[in-house]
Amino acid sequence: MSLRTWSRTAAVVAAFAVALPPARAYADSAAGGYDTTVERTRAVPAYLEATDPHRTVRMFRVAFWARAGERRYVSATVVARQPSSTPDSLLMASVAVTCGPAGAGVVNSGATENVTRGAATTFRPGFVYTAPRTGMAACTMVASGLRPRPSSSGPTYRNVWYVDAGSGLSVGVPLPFWNRSVASTRPSRVLESGEAFTSIRRTVTVGEVPAFRVVTEHKVTTCAAVGGSRDDTTRGRELCAGLVSRSGSRLRLVVTASQRTRSGGACGAEQVVVDRSVLVRPDVHHQMVEGVGRVRVWHAAGCLPSFRLVGRITSVRGAAVLVHTPSERLSVLAYPEPQPAVVLTERDTPRLPGVWLEEWAP
Repeated sequence: MSLRTWSRTAAVVAAFAVALPPARAYADSAAGGYDTTVERTRAVPAYLEATDPHRTVRMFRVAFWARAGERRYVSATVVARQPSSTPDSLLMASVAVTCGPAGAGVVNSGATENVTRGAATTFRPGFVYTAPRTGMAACTMVASGLRPRPSSSGPTYRNVWYVDAGSGLSVGVPLPFWNRSVASTRPSRVLESGEAFTSIRRTVTVGEVPAFRVVTEHKVTTCAAVGGSRDDTTRGRELCAGLVSRSGSRLRLVVTASQRTRSGGACGAEQVVVDRSVLVRPDVHHQMVEGVGRVRVWHAAGCLPSFRLVGRITSVRGAAVLVHTPSERLSVLAYPEPQPAVVLTERDTPRLPGVWLEEWAP
């Protein structure tokens, strides 16, 4: 395991490698504090029952000191790899990042996808966490697995997937007050070919800046099977019932931004922030659709730093596709993003305020 922290206030670079037991880095209350913990294994069991609490494995934890109302961008990069030796050809990999104490804003983000034998995929969940009070806060990343297509041959305990090298959890430096993440308030919906769904529509106010970033996350499920097509908004119903097809789903994600005027009209032309075409294969079944874009802020007379952001998913062709709205995240962030400059030793951390910490898998 290697521990990487950065601060733009320093000008030296040093590396620090630690072995288990977990490493710990601390800073005083004025600078912020960090306590990182890594589990002893990168293996995630997929052979346990869905109700078994042992199927969820904690991988990373970052603790830090924050002031009330302070905002930080929390993000994970998870390389999920299924070995070529698993009896099952397909395993479901899930990750979730949660921060606490919980406040009024978004406090979690996750990702789910089926991984095929001998292959890998990368998850990048992220959100802006707002500390509800002054004191210590912590963010934790957990991973879990299931068997969507059980095999009749081979020992089931070999059905595991791995959080591979290059994975990690990051808590960024404090951000301007207007940075935020929003979630969808709509129930999940199935789209048949040609149908569209506005999954998220929010108005946000930004600072006096020339531009800002938008990061979006959407979870979709192609109706290759009935199972896996329900969530917290479906009241126990599997929404793919009667719509099963193995043809896969081609969909389009478009995110737009419209700046507002004092009179309530539009300031300048609508900006297309994200425009992606994605194919969800039937074997993948669940897939995360992500988008990142830049929005220009106009400062002409009468223009407000207020934007209406709209995320819209269209089923272009193929099987029906379910849009899981509980997993929708739209983050508004400063542009350009802060660039970490220095890798510090654990010994250096307490002397440098405003550090940026990441913890990576070996």
